[in-house]
Amino acid sequence: MSSTRKPVQWGVLIGETVRALPTARNVTDATLFASKLKPVRGAKTAVVYRDSKDEMWRRWIDEAPVPTQLAFDVFDQEAS
Repeated sequence: MSSTRKPVQWGVLIGETVRALPTARNVTDATLFASKLKPVRGAKTAVVYRDSKDEMWRRWIDEAPVPTQLAFDVFDQEAS
């Protein structure tokens, strides 16, 4: 990942669902939040980001794209 990239929205991928982290300012904040989660049934967690709502979520560790779920986008708009 280049040092010029400035992710603007952070989240946590829990299994196949993304949960927004509107208060996360950087990857450290997002990682701390993810480490405190106790996922149900052993679901894996990963820090994700996106530069704008028009882009797909990407995993922080390897930049692999994560499909956006409509339910999350609606929840995110309601939370704003």
